[in-house]
Amino acid sequence: MPMRKLLATVLATSLALLPLNAAAEDLAARIAQLEQQIAELKALVTDEQAVGAATRADVEATRPTRKGTRFGYGGYIQLDAITSRYSEGKPSNDLVDDFLVSSLIPVEPESGNGDPASSTKLHAQSSRFFFTTQTATEQGSIDTRIELDFMLSPGGDERISNSWNPRLRHAYINWDMGSGRSLLAGQSWSTFFNVGALPDLLDFVGPVSTIFVRQPQIRWTEGKLQFALENPATRIDELGETGVNRRLDNAETLPDMIARYNSSQGDLNWTLAAMGRQLGYESRLSSGEKLASDETWGYGLSIAGKWQLNSGDLRFMLNQGSALGRYMGLNTFDDGYIDSNGDIDTIAQWGAMLAYQHSWSAQWRSTFALSASAADNPSISEYATAGQLAKRYESVHANLNWLPHPGLQLGGELIYARKELEDGRSGDLSRLQFAMKYAF
Repeated sequence: MPMRKLLATVLATSLALLPLNAAAEDLAARIAQLEQQIAELKALVTDEQAVGAATRADVEATRPTRKGTRFGYGGYIQLDAITSRYSEGKPSNDLVDDFLVSSLIPVEPESGNGDPASSTKLHAQSSRFFFTTQTATEQGSIDTRIELDFMLSPGGDERISNSWNPRLRHAYINWDMGSGRSLLAGQSWSTFFNVGALPDLLDFVGPVSTIFVRQPQIRWTEGKLQFALENPATRIDELGETGVNRRLDNAETLPDMIARYNSSQGDLNWTLAAMGRQLGYESRLSSGEKLASDETWGYGLSIAGKWQLNSGDLRFMLNQGSALGRYMGLNTFDDGYIDSNGDIDTIAQWGAMLAYQHSWSAQWRSTFALSASAADNPSISEYATAGQLAKRYESVHANLNWLPHPGLQLGGELIYARKELEDGRSGDLSRLQFAMKYAF
């Protein structure tokens, strides 16, 4: 009996160990398979690392900027088709055929009424492109921008190639230190100009009264306040009779000084800007001998903004000053004039603009803009040549734009502008403009 029990125990134990041996063999096979897969993955990772290193080397070799700097590019292509009618004859400068330069609108001749003239112009000169960089540093973000277009440039030949030269618009460095503090140095829109208040028009500039200046500057921003020193330039009329042949040169010694306050209340964004400028001139004979000179100060104020509405927005601008001159309406008025004593007298000026943009639907919108400006010139009784000075400008714009795809815009615009001189002579411009534009 004991022998039978011993044999039974040995047999039972052997039968129990059979599955364990099979499991052990299966586990060993699985471990071998995993080890092979791991080896294959290691080889694959090594190959990928080699490919990645080669790719990174290629990227570094072709990087447009230094490592850590982000690079951007953009702009738009635009074709303008413009038909114009001038009530008092052909303009002496065909630049006004490209966009509204109200000072170039012909007025009736002194001998009587002029003959109307018409013109049609197609051009792509307002197309533009820009390059930007952004570099994050421990001292803040350092950003740059260079932007060019082809307006006002020489070299074009409308008869054959229309090969217009690029023109510098912007070239600046902006050091953003954070907390609303930044320093800009370079060429950009004047701090005196609220670009956000400019209406959405097809014409390159727009209303006759808008502030519109780009120039080299140094601008400090501290929260809602901005302070800038900007490039000076003087344009004055020589109304006093000199009786000698002489040249007139600018003679400013100080930059234009501008302060601006930016604010918002709900859907209304607005700015208040103040400017102080030194005007100066020197007159010399062709031999270089100095005949006369003078310096004086002028000022300008501008309040401008944009009020967002449910179906569009309302944009406005009101300018006033004694030497707005070149800052308003593409220099429609001079900064001042030289009186009979050789002294500079500034000219009081004002300008106002109101524009409403309406969205008819997601793909259709329109802008309607009214604008006027005027100057308090010296009287004709004091200076006979004062009658040739511009006294008042007015303009009306109305357009309809179709936006079938983001970045793509097709539109038409009606423009009417009028110019009046101090002696009462006037002239007007009627224009129909079509444009197709794609921003990228």
